[in-house]
Amino acid sequence: MSAKDSTRMILLIDMDAFFASVEQAHHPHLRGVPVMVCGDPSRRGVVTAASYEARPFGVRAGMPLGEARRLCPQAHYVEGNPDKYVALSVKLLDLYLSISPDVEPFSVDEAFLQLARHGSLAEAREIARGLQAEIDRRFSLGASVGVGPSKLVAKMASGVQKPRGLTAMDVPAFQRHFWPLDVQELWGVGPKLAARMRSLGITTVGELAHAPTALLKGNFGIIGPQLKEAAAGHDETPIVPCHRGVEPKSMGHEVTLPEDSSSIPFLEGTLLRLSDQVARRLRSDRMAGRVVCVKLRNHRFETMLRQRVLSEHTRESRRVFEVARTLWRENWDGGPLRLIGVTVSDLEPTEGGGQTELFASDLRSQTLTAALDRVRDRLGEASIVPAGALTHRGHASHVPFGTVPLASSPEDRPEKRRVTSPAKGR
Repeated sequence: MSAKDSTRMILLIDMDAFFASVEQAHHPHLRGVPVMVCGDPSRRGVVTAASYEARPFGVRAGMPLGEARRLCPQAHYVEGNPDKYVALSVKLLDLYLSISPDVEPFSVDEAFLQLARHGSLAEAREIARGLQAEIDRRFSLGASVGVGPSKLVAKMASGVQKPRGLTAMDVPAFQRHFWPLDVQELWGVGPKLAARMRSLGITTVGELAHAPTALLKGNFGIIGPQLKEAAAGHDETPIVPCHRGVEPKSMGHEVTLPEDSSSIPFLEGTLLRLSDQVARRLRSDRMAGRVVCVKLRNHRFETMLRQRVLSEHTRESRRVFEVARTLWRENWDGGPLRLIGVTVSDLEPTEGGGQTELFASDLRSQTLTAALDRVRDRLGEASIVPAGALTHRGHASHVPFGTVPLASSPEDRPEKRRVTSPAKGR
């Protein structure tokens, strides 16, 4: 362990069943009963979050809503409210910043916090305990906290005891706890990577920590030796404080269709709507991307990802859609699709609103796009949608809207989110 690891102390705060817990905190009648947060409960979709009361029934995030209903028919279904969750996440961030300026949000419900004053593991544990109590007092929410000398150790420690757990580990404690466990328990090792490791005789985290570096590099490239170090509990990844800002690596939208569909006009209209939303977000955040990716999931839950690298960066809806449509046509077998997604990556900032186009037609297009964006900013995303997405007008609303209009207030938008009882949600 390096000298750096031996002095710094990092906390990983992981809010327990965050979306579901927020709804339970805001709706007292939901406390102590199974709760599932999802999209519109009256439509098809997946479980976004499940309360701890729902989990013993086998319900988990990402599960199709129909399957979750069969497993836990008595559950209450809540339509998710992203604005509420993000607003609460910001308040939690303010609380963390009152402890240390070095806070790195990891997701809407997780954050790394590096203590401003170096101390012992025991001191860091007491700070974490006080933070848990303050989160409960202010927000009536539970949090599990991992404490360790690195982001890796803190992250993995946070999952040892849940909910409302507190686990502090130094590197030797990390090794004692995790080395006997399956290699897939290591942060960063997914099912496919774990299967490849098992084929090499590496079945536990400890075996990965002691595997020959040459073997790992030969089979996994540069990531092999990095995972070996992680398995040993060594990590010097720095905290990136939120005040510095982190540029996004990609922007995308995906949607579960109301029903499995092989209708070409409907699927193409959905791709157009998704592409338009992604490009809208790019322009809103003054970004442009060079890689367009399409995600297709069929009725058997088999997922395909296909991407194409462009000759130059773009943030134009038409260009994103043209590439997405080509990828879809080249790779779709004609069978029913359950989910479609569009993502743009390899992003870079666009200074001053984007590069100057050479032709007058391009300038006219940019001017029109800017005008349409201003209308959406003022009146909301539903005020203007691509005409091609309305070929199946009755189904157009199944695609979620993109950027939240900055100029609008809650009074300007109709309230759509709702809580349903078990009877209504079935």
